[in-house]
Amino acid sequence: MNRDDMISRQLLQLAHRIKQRRNLHIKNLNLTTEQGDALRYFAEHSHQTIAMFKDYQGITHQTARVIVQHMVTAGVVKLVPNPDDGRSKLVVVTSLGATKYDQLDQHGWKTSAELFAGFTPEEQQQFLALARRANANLEGK
Repeated sequence: MNRDDMISRQLLQLAHRIKQRRNLHIKNLNLTTEQGDALRYFAEHSHQTIAMFKDYQGITHQTARVIVQHMVTAGVVKLVPNPDDGRSKLVVVTSLGATKYDQLDQHGWKTSAELFAGFTPEEQQQFLALARRANANLEGK
């Protein structure tokens, strides 16, 4: 087996292509990659704080706060009082943010459709199952 046949090399190339497309889609929405990730998080997880986002992303509180503050300035999210804890605020996606999230989601589905062109539904499920197993094998190592 030569270097180009290594499965890890093929997966790295695939991941790179997917990430390039994702970053281009996010850029077209006038967001940074970090803001796109944050938008996805807050759109898919309601009633979350900046601290919860920080923990999820494994970043510092300062970094998370700056990302969210830029998103507030852009009108993509807003901060509202946390009824359960007066010391923190909840991050809520605005209607503009919901529109951008929907566009980002559609771009993701388009990339998936292009990725799996010519695959049968069974092959798609096999690919997904194998990718999950491979990720699980390397998780935490």
